Amino acid sequence: MTEIAFQWMAHHEGAIPPAGQGKRISTYNVALEGWRRGLQLDFYGVIEDKSKLKLRYSLSNGERTHHFQLSMGDKVTKEAFDICDNKELTKQYLRKLNVPVPEGKMFTNKSDKKEIGDYAEKIGFPVVLKPTDGNAGKGVFANIQDRESLLSLVDHVQNELGFKEILVERFIQGNEYRIFVIEDRVLGAMIRRPASVLGDGVHTISQLIDKKNKIRKTNPHLTSRLIKVDREVIDLLNRSDYSLKSIPEKGARIYLRTKSNLSAGGDSIDVTDQLTPELKEIVINAGKAIPGLAHYGVDMIVDEERNTGTILEVNARPGIGGHMFPVEGQPRDFAKEIIDFYFPETKNVVRSPLYFDFDTIIEPIINRQVRRTQVMKTPVGPFYGKELILTGIVQNVGFQTWSRRQALNRGLHGHFENLEDGRIRIRIMGTDKELLEEFKAACYTGPYKAEVKDLEENEWNKPILLGYEVIKAHTNLSKRQIRNLARNIERLEKEKARAVERYQHLLNRRTWRYTEPLRKVAKKILKRS
Repeated sequence: MTEIAFQWMAHHEGAIPPAGQGKRISTYNVALEGWRRGLQLDFYGVIEDKSKLKLRYSLSNGERTHHFQLSMGDKVTKEAFDICDNKELTKQYLRKLNVPVPEGKMFTNKSDKKEIGDYAEKIGFPVVLKPTDGNAGKGVFANIQDRESLLSLVDHVQNELGFKEILVERFIQGNEYRIFVIEDRVLGAMIRRPASVLGDGVHTISQLIDKKNKIRKTNPHLTSRLIKVDREVIDLLNRSDYSLKSIPEKGARIYLRTKSNLSAGGDSIDVTDQLTPELKEIVINAGKAIPGLAHYGVDMIVDEERNTGTILEVNARPGIGGHMFPVEGQPRDFAKEIIDFYFPETKNVVRSPLYFDFDTIIEPIINRQVRRTQVMKTPVGPFYGKELILTGIVQNVGFQTWSRRQALNRGLHGHFENLEDGRIRIRIMGTDKELLEEFKAACYTGPYKAEVKDLEENEWNKPILLGYEVIKAHTNLSKRQIRNLARNIERLEKEKARAVERYQHLLNRRTWRYTEPLRKVAKKILKRS
């Protein structure tokens, strides 16, 4: 057994630029989905939290405009957001509808430490400590076993991390599910597995970490969330009688951390098919308990043996990257579901395969040079694509600039790449078949200095960047070496053609046909010897 390679959804493959990865993956994917359906997309900045700039975006069909932050749209009311932003207030609303929540109590930085310790002993250890308004797991400590540890962590959360209000709750055993819901439809669930590697009986743990990090770098949700070897990793390995040099048995999963945070190297695993009707009902009731909560995420501890769940948190703007790009299991296209919900009239629109340069679009907003940027609309309708590979004198003869002009003049989108063997590759897309054929025909001639000897054509249906870009080849060859290589390829092609011609001539000669029986006998004699 080996780690599973990351699997793309076809319409996302290669279409997530660096700025759209990691923390902005929800923003980019929802915006991209709407834009690909022909909606007008604008990005803008708002100032929050004492001059801190936050990125927002809007989508419009010309008659109706909706505003978004991360995965949350404006159908989620401010009241709902404020309730979800306060964990204690959330629990109060959930209790009113008899939605199961952990037993717990809120304390402030003015609360007596003895009172906090006494309450924890009353509900029984282990307990959980968390801030009422934290996010991304900051300040959350679970499975605290005794009074001394609890009070030490209370001091850390309130005085060092700066959270004034805290919750002390009973620790609930079970698996933590993250579940996404739109109105009364439960769309998907995932669990998080702590950072780990899977033994193959050959590689050391250190090597397995490197191999797994290479896989994580291909996942746009985990590009910067790699497994880092630190004191915690080494200590946990030592307690399990392992070291970084150990070679685990094939199929043995070696855990490197106790917490399951994706930012610390954890894995997202889709478990949607494991949700029972009873668990779905709990999750839907949680949404009904909070007024104005049109779509949301919940964290729920699930007791799989008893088929029951306890709601830990309700999130008005949940991250959807772990669901859309899981390490294991089926990807769930929540961006599509969100746009379906806000713009149902676009459900049957043929999605454009193009994507936009997110980095360039948001940079002037982040740098506070402009307040708003508008993304050029994509064509909609069926797209047709080709991959053209040209051989001959095609590099360093102006083919890049020439092909860009030819593409853009025809309303086509694509990219150009110089290959290391002296050829060039053009991938091109558009909604007009005739214009695509015109572009291909023009490439047979090329610019003035080019000499195109051959053109190989393949179908292309993967995403392409809006506009026309030049992909820089990763090569150490000089221009002179590239030209020489092109000439050598041309020479070899000519020699191949002459050899084929001579061989064909030989086959047509009478003596070749008459001596065929003798050649067969000779082959049999050679085989016996």
